[in-house]
Amino acid sequence: MKKLLSFSAAILLFVVLFSGCSEEKQKEVVPDVQLKSYQSGTHDGYFWSLWADDAGGYVDYSNGSGGNYSVSWDYNGNFTCGKGWSSGSNNRVIGYNCGVHNHNGGGVFGYYGWSRNPLMEYYVNERWGSGRPDGGTRLGSVSSDGGTYEIYTAMRYNAPSIDGTQTFRQIYSTRTSEAPTGSNRTITFANHYNAWRNAGYGLGSDMSPAAILLTEAYGGSDGYVNATVWEAGTSSGGSSGGGSSSGG
Repeated sequence: MKKLLSFSAAILLFVVLFSGCSEEKQKEVVPDVQLKSYQSGTHDGYFWSLWADDAGGYVDYSNGSGGNYSVSWDYNGNFTCGKGWSSGSNNRVIGYNCGVHNHNGGGVFGYYGWSRNPLMEYYVNERWGSGRPDGGTRLGSVSSDGGTYEIYTAMRYNAPSIDGTQTFRQIYSTRTSEAPTGSNRTITFANHYNAWRNAGYGLGSDMSPAAILLTEAYGGSDGYVNATVWEAGTSSGGSSGGGSSSGG
């Protein structure tokens, strides 16, 4: 999955830079950011992050109230940004409203994070730019939150990660059709977590790395996103959490 693989480098920068910040620095609030680098912090009780590589154009990220954020860009390279939580959870129900999603070029919008023991990178892709993410090996599908998602996996060898250069697995669910904008929606993460496990690729036992409602772009693109995230409760998953065994 070439389009998503490149963003491991963003997370590597996150670990190197964020871990070196003092507690005081982490608490700084930056409500409006325009940069080609990495910054993160907390705002209105939510963790946020923004990374952009050193390419031409601009990325203008802004934190709104609560879990709201917006980003506009016309950028030649790659960036990731979003708002969420400083640690993941296998039973979190993510509530979100993607009010606006205009995206010309490569990229995705969804829920994103990492696990350890073993080290894995995961995505739940709700929307995307010019191409639907469907690379790697298809493992099956899962029904959740009113949609059907196809499950894919790929290995990364000697690649940047949150723990330095490592070999690790990516696992992700992509909706067969994009989620609509402008309405309150949920991502019952346990359904994906269980489906990945049932397909033979469960996440690691350590879910402490950050997890965010992600907007990312790659390969040169332009667009505007305004979205809000909140915690909509917890769930251990339901009957829709099982993955089918159809291979790719």
